[in-house]
Amino acid sequence: MARTTSRKLREREEREELILDHAQRLLQRDGFQGLNLDELARAVEYSKGTLYLHFETKEDLALSICTRAMRLRANLFERAYAFQGSSRERISAIGYAARKWSRDYPDMLRVQMMLKSLSFWERASEDRRRLHGIEAGRTFHHLNQIVIEALIAGDLPAGTHPPLVTLSLSSATLGSEVAANDADLQMLSGQADPGIMTRMCQDRMCDGWQWRPLSTSANWNYPAVEARLRAKIFTED
Repeated sequence: MARTTSRKLREREEREELILDHAQRLLQRDGFQGLNLDELARAVEYSKGTLYLHFETKEDLALSICTRAMRLRANLFERAYAFQGSSRERISAIGYAARKWSRDYPDMLRVQMMLKSLSFWERASEDRRRLHGIEAGRTFHHLNQIVIEALIAGDLPAGTHPPLVTLSLSSATLGSEVAANDADLQMLSGQADPGIMTRMCQDRMCDGWQWRPLSTSANWNYPAVEARLRAKIFTED
């Protein structure tokens, strides 16, 4: 019985991944309002009723796509968190992971931004909101933990409130990721490389919090940090 239950669970998870793969493609092409569940059902070769067995509403489906994207981001943050070095080097590793996510999964970034501009959150089920919150919490936790360690080490000024630093870094990163992938803003800023643009924003935010060593310090060598990060953590790059 246990083996049968395990097989059915695996089949359900595989079917859900298939649905999400096709739904993400349609969502990116047609937007949330244009996402057609009849077309999706034909694409995955399941009935529309089967879709509703997995997702109670279209909002659930859209949020699940965002959750899957957030899980990938959290996994990258988790890997970066294991990087050995000073707190400023480790926070740069988290920044690298964020830029890697937006570089490797540009479609997911666009889908997330598309859905954040819509008022669909209240229509999603409590369970789907909870699952999304878990993945978002993972990204916040790893970032916030390094901020706390920096405060303990004296790399941040005494009295610094870690959640505020974490929130500001998250906001700056997300905003710069969106801006860095906008062709018009690339032209206006004179910076065509999205990765460099995002890193500059991350570095300036850390400098603003007086996170030592500052990016302008002779003691700071980001290329050397990135080389170690690629050799030790993100060897696929």
